[in-house]
Amino acid sequence: MRSLLLLLALALALPLAAAPAADGPSPAETKLRESLKATMLQLRTAEADKANLQAEKDANDAKVKELTAQVEKLTKQAAADQTTAKKQIEDLNGKVAAQEQLIGKFKEALEKWKDGYAKAAALATAKEAERVKLTDQNAVLRRKVEDQRAKNVALAKTANEILDRYAKFGVGEALSAREPFTGITRARIETLVQDYGDKIEDNRIKPEPAPKKGQPEKKAEAPKTAAEQANR
Repeated sequence: MRSLLLLLALALALPLAAAPAADGPSPAETKLRESLKATMLQLRTAEADKANLQAEKDANDAKVKELTAQVEKLTKQAAADQTTAKKQIEDLNGKVAAQEQLIGKFKEALEKWKDGYAKAAALATAKEAERVKLTDQNAVLRRKVEDQRAKNVALAKTANEILDRYAKFGVGEALSAREPFTGITRARIETLVQDYGDKIEDNRIKPEPAPKKGQPEKKAEAPKTAAEQANR
């Protein structure tokens, strides 16, 4: 563009140098000069526009380059973020699986605890029922022991009475006891012996048979008083 301007300026200067100084410029030269000036102005305007366009192009190229670099950077960052997010998702999935497994173990342990608690409660109920039963049996046995003790006391008393009777057995009674088997004294002695035998049998401790299943145990009878035994 600059070379073209120089050529136009040279073309404008040559006719002026060749024309005589006294004649002045001809109409054709004047028109040519005006055309050359207009062309030069257009060339200058075009040169300025070209420079502006070049500057704008350079600015746009710089922006494109900058945007391209930003896009590449964002692409790399997006890829890195995607990799990080994928790893985080995998880690979270692993943690969720571990928690689900732990929850499953907790549920299994809870079910075992419930089963053990139910068994322990049933065992405690059975033990309590057995304890109550043993307590009742113990009370019955205690009453039996007391009854047997009372019978033993009565038996000892009866034996003491026998010893006391024979201790007071006089010589005359001993001589009369030598009468025949059908004698009165012998009959009295046999009667006394029979009475004392009955008393001893009544007060003798006898083992009671074990009660059958489903049948309540018999309560121990109260020991007979001395008056009841005498009336017998």
